Amino acid sequence: MALRPTDHGAKRERFVEDLLDIMSMEEKIGQLVLRPLPTSDDPQDIRHIRDQLKRGHLGGLIGSASQVESATFRRIAVEETRLGIPLLFADEVSRGDAVVMPSPFALAASWSPDIVERAAAVVADEARETGKNWLLGPDVVLSHLSADRNGAATWGASEFLARTLAAATVRGLENDDDESGGSLACLRVDDPSWTDRRMPDAIIDKFRLVAGILGISTPASVALDPATQYALDIAGADDPAFSIGGPGGYEGIDLSEWAAIARAAGQDDRRGPYIGLSVDAVMAAFRAGRITQLQVDDAVRRVLGAKYDLGLFRSHGRADRSPPMPAPAPLDPRAVALDAALHSIVLLRNEPAVLPLDSGPHDILVVGTAASERSLSVGDAMADGASLLDGLDGLGLRYKYVPGLALRDEGDRSQSGKLVNADRMAIGMASEAARRSETVIMALGETDSLGEAAQALLDALHAANKNLVLVTLGSRPLDPDVGGHKLPCVLHAGQLGSASGHAIALVLTGAFAPRGCLPVALIDKGRIGLPFGHGLGFSQFELEDYSIELSHDRLIASTVLYNTGDSEGQETVQVYLKRPASRDRGPSELADFQQISLLPGENRRLLFELGGNQLGRFERNGRFVIDPGSYTIAVGLSEGQAHAAEISIPPTVAEAMGKARSLEPFPALFGRMRRSA
Repeated sequence: MALRPTDHGAKRERFVEDLLDIMSMEEKIGQLVLRPLPTSDDPQDIRHIRDQLKRGHLGGLIGSASQVESATFRRIAVEETRLGIPLLFADEVSRGDAVVMPSPFALAASWSPDIVERAAAVVADEARETGKNWLLGPDVVLSHLSADRNGAATWGASEFLARTLAAATVRGLENDDDESGGSLACLRVDDPSWTDRRMPDAIIDKFRLVAGILGISTPASVALDPATQYALDIAGADDPAFSIGGPGGYEGIDLSEWAAIARAAGQDDRRGPYIGLSVDAVMAAFRAGRITQLQVDDAVRRVLGAKYDLGLFRSHGRADRSPPMPAPAPLDPRAVALDAALHSIVLLRNEPAVLPLDSGPHDILVVGTAASERSLSVGDAMADGASLLDGLDGLGLRYKYVPGLALRDEGDRSQSGKLVNADRMAIGMASEAARRSETVIMALGETDSLGEAAQALLDALHAANKNLVLVTLGSRPLDPDVGGHKLPCVLHAGQLGSASGHAIALVLTGAFAPRGCLPVALIDKGRIGLPFGHGLGFSQFELEDYSIELSHDRLIASTVLYNTGDSEGQETVQVYLKRPASRDRGPSELADFQQISLLPGENRRLLFELGGNQLGRFERNGRFVIDPGSYTIAVGLSEGQAHAAEISIPPTVAEAMGKARSLEPFPALFGRMRRSA
């Protein structure tokens, strides 16, 4: 991991302050300027970048370039500038290039911080090999509907789950497992969808999310604008230059400071403040008094500190760095990708138990063109993933394959879901093959809902063979009907990355028991169908012996988990709460969870401690409040299967909880936000 300020605070502070003292105002502003890396076929842009570098008007480059070009720019920054300050090389966080990890939504279905951290570490290792040291992610977006646009990029509906996994992503991205140094992560909650949602609780969700992540792990940078600025406007806050920094606050790069400087300089920052400031425009605003030296110094101090933490000055004799910790064994990207994919698969229905498939020779029919698609699971990545058919081939399983529907022109979306004449023959052939098979696996690709043609195919296959498994490979989970009832066996395996087909095959055959849980509730005919947190395995679990107790500064919930099945399995036990202000309205809120593996017949008592962080809430003006009153605490295997009990927190205990929280590192992150009088 990149060195944190607490590891070498005195040396770091002295080095940064000494460097600030000898920098001109133009050189300071230059450290806040990021420019896109030029393409090799644009010599004019390359000359412009080199000129800015030599003048000290550039702090970093963003995007991808060849190793030769990157090395040239690094050399110019260090050897041909007055102060020799090294560059940051930034880029968006991808899912990986050579090996693609599951999408954020898929990883959210794993409910596993360890899995998410390892996947992020692999992505960071690959980025560092290409010279990138500032990764602009995780980009955290909440989703309250299973059919949200760009569902693969969302982190599910729960702020608590999203913050837990985003903090794990930060740890993975900033992991340092070799001599190439660490990486800077950037916690981003600046996606336009935060603004587009225009929901009354959007800013509150964001407060809890950012404060929660910063309380668990500390990203080297944070980007809150432009969505936060919009939220501040509707909240009536009177501080347009919102910042989470300041004495005792966040010490990393705060891109909202860059945004405030950009606005004062008259620059359009709607695309994000890291796209690039103009040194001339900022200097003009400084001379006009719209920007203070204190503003610039504080922002630049953070950038120089981040470069120091990365050890960028070390190789040039400009700063000391403590000896690195012993490096752990390198991660195998393909093994990590497979493990992540396995944990992200959600078994939605399996009654009667069609899965796992019986051992031994099996007559399998695979239906659907999605089963052969290798690009479906990797999204926009250039590399192909393993298709479902690849996974079955890898296990040596014999199967027959039919498309099920007529092939369609990809450019004609008007016919994509409609039942056309050619489909009737294809469905008839698939149905006849289904009657002669033991098990039918229908693969469904990217879709918001079953179209007319897919529904007709599903109905026909189910009528021909009740041993039907629907595998949804799109980003959104589906829970379809057949003949007026729910399809008995549905497996969601969307956007799983490079190892998708291999992971699905292992789950279908029972070599790996599914353990993923829905990170959103599924909407069925306008109502909640399968609840948030739902996910089945191949064993059976039960909870008994519930209790809730109140200590002097927290609630303690207890239950016993039993594995009542005949195989080993893992279960995710979840805790939900409703605060006094929302007990009679709105859904409950995930407050904690534990993932437990048990042998057949084994049981374990679980304890959950809910303190001020979980019980408190943010108001729209940024104030954190712990209300006295009656709380509803529910413990279960999903939001819909939770045992609820009420417990009252008297004012004295609520006050004690608030005092305990005030001693934590980030209780006043948003203290500079005030409601207008």
